[in-house]
Amino acid sequence: MKKTILLSLIIILILSCAAHAVKRKGSKPEWLKNPKAVYPEQMYLTAIGEGDSRSDAENMAAGNLSRIFESNIKAEETVNQRYMELTKNNKTELEEQTDVTKSVNIQSKQTLLNIQFGESYTDDVGRISTIAYLNRMKTAEIYENKINKNAGRIDYFVGISKKSDDPILKYAALSAASAVSLHNELLLTQLTIIFPSAIDMLEINYHHDQIIKDTKAAAANVSCKIAIQNDDENKIKIMLEELINDLGFVLSEDNVLRIDGNILLEKTDMKRDLEFIRYELQINVTDNKNKVIVSMSEKGREGHVSATEAKARAIRTLSKQINKQLKRKLIAYFDGMVLE
Repeated sequence: MKKTILLSLIIILILSCAAHAVKRKGSKPEWLKNPKAVYPEQMYLTAIGEGDSRSDAENMAAGNLSRIFESNIKAEETVNQRYMELTKNNKTELEEQTDVTKSVNIQSKQTLLNIQFGESYTDDVGRISTIAYLNRMKTAEIYENKINKNAGRIDYFVGISKKSDDPILKYAALSAASAVSLHNELLLTQLTIIFPSAIDMLEINYHHDQIIKDTKAAAANVSCKIAIQNDDENKIKIMLEELINDLGFVLSEDNVLRIDGNILLEKTDMKRDLEFIRYELQINVTDNKNKVIVSMSEKGREGHVSATEAKARAIRTLSKQINKQLKRKLIAYFDGMVLE
């Protein structure tokens, strides 16, 4: 009797679970079946995402939402970091740093403001779906405010450049204006999709193309002289020339900036079956007031079966450090000149 009752309970439980599974499979929420029915297109931008967890689903939804905004405007990570530094000030409201302008970095290398996430749904195999959405009108207000603030910041930097006769300060100010303006171009492109009529409400009194043009002209007025001791094959000098050209500066004996340095490359015995080259590099950048504004020091060793290849590896390592470390320090110095 007990076995019969137990067997009956098991059968009822199995049937109940099966019925529940069938019900769940056929009971997708309306927002998942037809997002526009729940989030009208004239009021919202939406995208669905799914994953093994809620977090994965949200990331996928945000990535799918970002594809609506794909454009040719791409800002490098360095530019984004500069923008954050150049627009920081004591007047920034705490609220702006939290939920009101919630930013989500997404796989398309774009950053959208004010992304929200709706309900989630778990299917019969455990996959989680959710919806990401932007309220067009509310998000447009956030974009308008940020774009207008950026425009004010750009005006401030351009004002510094106009008042200064110092070629370094003039370049620093316009370079900062360019970084903020580039970010504003991305925001403007996104706003055009979110709420096109909001563009007419903006207070923009600058021209992005003109700022870029003026920045290039200012960079061309920054001349630089390079002198590296013990650089027998001029490998370090060539690297520095490439960096200077990348910044838009020019090489000249009549210099505004001067880069002095010393390179040491020598064999070292590591008591191993490889040839090792020890390297040391010291670089100082001096401004037109004879003040050292940026320094870089790098040392280490590279090994290989031949001393020639070990030396080549050392040069490649130094090249990476010059392009990464020295360039970053120079840009940070220029930005620091115009920060309040």
